[in-house]
Amino acid sequence: MITLTVLLACLLQAPQGFRGDGSGRYPGAEPPLEWSDAKNIVWSTKIGPNKYSSPVVVGRRIFVVADPALLVCVDAADGKILWQKSNGFADLPEKVAEKKPPGDAGNTTPTPVSDGRYVYAVFGTGIVACYDLDGARQWIRYFNLKPAQEYGRAASPLLAGGKLLITLSYLLALDPKTGQEAWSNKNVPELYGTPVAASIAGVDVAVMPSGQVVRLQDGAILAAQLGGLKFASPIVQGDTVYLMQAGSFAQRLSAAASDKWEAKQLWDQELENTFYASALCHQGLIYAISNEGNFYIVDAKDGKILVTQELNILTRRDRPELPVANMYPSLALAGNRLYVFNDLGDALVLEPGRVYKELKRNHLGEGHGGAPAFDGKRLYLRSGENLHCVGEK
Repeated sequence: MITLTVLLACLLQAPQGFRGDGSGRYPGAEPPLEWSDAKNIVWSTKIGPNKYSSPVVVGRRIFVVADPALLVCVDAADGKILWQKSNGFADLPEKVAEKKPPGDAGNTTPTPVSDGRYVYAVFGTGIVACYDLDGARQWIRYFNLKPAQEYGRAASPLLAGGKLLITLSYLLALDPKTGQEAWSNKNVPELYGTPVAASIAGVDVAVMPSGQVVRLQDGAILAAQLGGLKFASPIVQGDTVYLMQAGSFAQRLSAAASDKWEAKQLWDQELENTFYASALCHQGLIYAISNEGNFYIVDAKDGKILVTQELNILTRRDRPELPVANMYPSLALAGNRLYVFNDLGDALVLEPGRVYKELKRNHLGEGHGGAPAFDGKRLYLRSGENLHCVGEK
């Protein structure tokens, strides 16, 4: 008999974590165009406080993290909490003096990742844990490494090339089965953004927010870009890497030698403001949003700015008497709709293309700094202490 775990593993085409497969694109999704506190809410479940992480959909289950150090599994059908596990210092097999997670990012900013059989979570304290889908802990480890960034830890774990990649002060690769270190590279720094997995010239690599391209087999740096992203994640399309922020550029990678690749710069472009949200590429166009609410459409081929649109949505630049809003959630594309969120719960639904076209604006609850997740005709997003399922009713 096929067990639920095996069935989910068969159905899952790629590891699911931050921004789904890492691209922010959900091509098979068809979520509703509009929602609110009173419309198209299938269910809402109180999970607990959390600032910035995102839900992860794995078959019929959704995984989220919540303060102080919880990994929570929710039934996607009805929102029922199936199990929740603590991952604090008291849960470690060895006795370790408890330490508070440093910085404003807190303990539960990284988004979990799953291969359809197991789910992995990283916490701001440096604790990393693995569970099966039924909540049985496989291993838990503590890495006594200081965060490299002032606000604490934000980078999510990544499953690729048979490794679990984590960035705790620097890049480490763990054996997903045991949690033991496979390799580490102290020359690859911890930033706030999450790396992206890719296969380039037949080699499994991770493209880091720093712009470095790391071979997953042994952690060797094959290429180093001219710059990096402090907050967001890179975009990888084929053999081309895009780093989108105030100073944006594209480089094409060439495996000229086995241990040293060439990176040819295709273009560079200056955008305005600060970029926390990760950009998105779709059908030759790159979409990016600054924290000040400037929305850009850039031609991926030559870097030409096609659209600069000041969004009518609360942002950091608004009147001082209004709530402070940030464009923290990364951009998402579900089916043929582009989703833009701020952390107060406002959402714009746009039509992708070479011109700006707004389809709908929505608002839900208290807002959240994490990106939504999509599956079929539903979208899942955090709002305050709740996890919401949005779908047509």
